Amino acid sequence: MTADISSNEAAQSEAEDNGAAMAGKYVLVAMVLLVIGLVLTALASLQLVLPDLLSGSAYTTYGRLAPAGRVLLGDGWLPLAGLGLAVYVLGDITRGGLKRKALATAGLITIAFGALAGAGDLVGGLSSGIVGQEGPVWTRAISAVGYLLVGLVVTATAKQKADRLGPTGWYLTAASWWLTASAAFGLIPLMAGTPGSIQAAFANAGLHRLFVVTMAVGLLYFAFSKISGADLSEPRPLAALGFWSLTFTWAFMGGINLVYSATPDWYETLTIAFAIGTLVPVLVIVTDLGLLLKGRVQAIGDRATLRYGVAGGLTLIGVTAVNLLLAWRATSAVVQYSTWATGLDVLLVLGGGSFAIFAANSVRRGGRASGPSLHFWGSAVGLSGAAVGLLAGGVVTGFSWIAGPSSQLFPNYGPGYEVAVVSLGPFLWVAAISLTIYALSQIVYLVRINSTSDGELPAPDGPLDYNLEFEGSTRYVTWKRLVWGAVAVWVAAAMFTAVLPMMDNSETAATITAARYRTYEQGTPELVGRNLYLAQGCAECHTQSVRPIVADVGLGAVSVAGDYAFENPALITGTRLGPDLMRVADKEGISSEFLEAHLRNPRAARSWSIMPSYSFLSDADIKALVSYIETLR
Repeated sequence: MTADISSNEAAQSEAEDNGAAMAGKYVLVAMVLLVIGLVLTALASLQLVLPDLLSGSAYTTYGRLAPAGRVLLGDGWLPLAGLGLAVYVLGDITRGGLKRKALATAGLITIAFGALAGAGDLVGGLSSGIVGQEGPVWTRAISAVGYLLVGLVVTATAKQKADRLGPTGWYLTAASWWLTASAAFGLIPLMAGTPGSIQAAFANAGLHRLFVVTMAVGLLYFAFSKISGADLSEPRPLAALGFWSLTFTWAFMGGINLVYSATPDWYETLTIAFAIGTLVPVLVIVTDLGLLLKGRVQAIGDRATLRYGVAGGLTLIGVTAVNLLLAWRATSAVVQYSTWATGLDVLLVLGGGSFAIFAANSVRRGGRASGPSLHFWGSAVGLSGAAVGLLAGGVVTGFSWIAGPSSQLFPNYGPGYEVAVVSLGPFLWVAAISLTIYALSQIVYLVRINSTSDGELPAPDGPLDYNLEFEGSTRYVTWKRLVWGAVAVWVAAAMFTAVLPMMDNSETAATITAARYRTYEQGTPELVGRNLYLAQGCAECHTQSVRPIVADVGLGAVSVAGDYAFENPALITGTRLGPDLMRVADKEGISSEFLEAHLRNPRAARSWSIMPSYSFLSDADIKALVSYIETLR
């Protein structure tokens, strides 16, 4: 009997080691993608303050580097590191180790290839133009297959102890399913006009918000449970409440960037309601994690994991607040289309998501008892500076857009747009320098990514002082409830934030403007120009949406759904670093000659412009691009 026990323990130890080793491979590859993505992102951010940096090349413009960096971060770094650590964590919870090793290896290769191919195609000028899904459909299909493969590994590993996964297991298992489902939904061909924008917004929310939030919270539960000595598989009622409320509210965040747009009013109201609802899981989860750490913080030996975990948790709280302000109509009127939205993404991706990964990986590496961490402080300083620069810059820019029409001293387009650009400049410098610091910190981390301590640091002894009790017996989140609940949440979100708005055809009849100007027949210069507009990433800096608010007074008639009836994708949202182009062809002083000259040398007539020069384009391409811009009326 003793021999059998020893044999089982040896097999269990080997399985756990295999899971840790596989997670190490995932994190290593993910870190390489993170560093490359951050280098591209830092270069793109520097181009906003040094617009002639790397000029003269089609492959190094802001419109290509910025989305390429996002793909490497959002479709490569976070899914690879998050899913790889999920397999390791679930193996630790179930004590069964890694399952389906071959699938795990195939998933690693597939996801990495999909992200690299997507970023490469964007640098090469093959953008789809779809917000949040700029990569060509074939690269996104490869990524979706990779997510599916790793999702099967996660599911097989979790099922070893299906009914006793605890909050960590609930979050990480469900996150892998939602990631796969959202990626598959994003492969469905877009409808034309605003229905297509709603469709893309739902897929983007699932891929880059719901997955990241649930994955990050799951990894934080793991890290805090390990360093505090809590039982990972304990199904606490408060934790269950936090899980279901968080997933339900964040699943309905698709319309966060479509407030004040030409989409149906009820769709906007739904988004605002659920943005307010995200405060509930914050209160519940903070309470639950606080009770786990109550009275044990000083006794925790693994200070490195604690630092990463606390930073990640605080950042996720900030993400909730920033997200709510972006959705709330009163504040959205100021910060929508500004760098505030970029700041939200930075907080979520480089803050909450990344620091949760650092915390979980710190546990895998054995933790660290004391001493300063160059990586932690460099990352924290870089993240803080980038977030403050982008968020504060968004507020300043938004008020500059309002100031012009309100004072009637300058318009918020043409030469008058200088006020917005000059006001934003110092904040862009802060963000660019901070992102560079963050990138350098990750290079330091990459060097020691898989180094481990001699032994796992001990957790505090004794029972937890978890004294928040509920009457009645504990109701477990069983495997059956987890599966059906996760499916129900995703389907409900898809139905109410994607399918029903797409079917609302009350305002989709084409307007005269759309029928006369914004139609693009095959082979025409206008269509060639539009494709160039997408390829060069012009939508990264220019919106095409006149909102019914003070900030957009003077830009032309307010946009309605029918204006986009023939456009696929409809170029509504984005970051308005340059003026809105919805009605640009109607503006005084806009002529073919001016547009051609401006594209070749933006700072010849407007020294303050931060637009890159497109002198590398042929004369035929520039004329085609001008032909497209002249349809924007």
